[in-house]
Amino acid sequence: MTSYDVAQLGGLDTWLQAGDRPGKQFVDKLIPTQYIGVSANATAPGDQSPFWHSHDRIEEVYVFLGGVGQMGLDDEVVDVQPGTVVRVGQGVMRILRALPDSPEDLRWMCIRAGGDTLENVGHDGALDRERPAPWAE
Repeated sequence: MTSYDVAQLGGLDTWLQAGDRPGKQFVDKLIPTQYIGVSANATAPGDQSPFWHSHDRIEEVYVFLGGVGQMGLDDEVVDVQPGTVVRVGQGVMRILRALPDSPEDLRWMCIRAGGDTLENVGHDGALDRERPAPWAE
């Protein structure tokens, strides 16, 4: 029999309140994964990620499921909505926001992998809490 695990994240409308911190639930903490990581995310209209971040070894794919927002990628801004998929390679700084007039919370899945087991990769993120968001007024 094939090995598998099942977790229940709840409906999209519960993602903002659920998780490891408001708006973020690491699926790979709910089920054992070896080579990939997944998080379920939500940001209320008008809110944004608390900081920029990048990865040295991890590549991420963001799959947007609800709401309307923007993603800062180094010096570029990309509009996102349901159906948008963004791949972000190593070394690219990123930040997200839900537009103030978004009809609902911005919701997305972030899938990450790094060419090795996540355990061997460990924490490889870099934060920049001082850098202003690209849409700052």
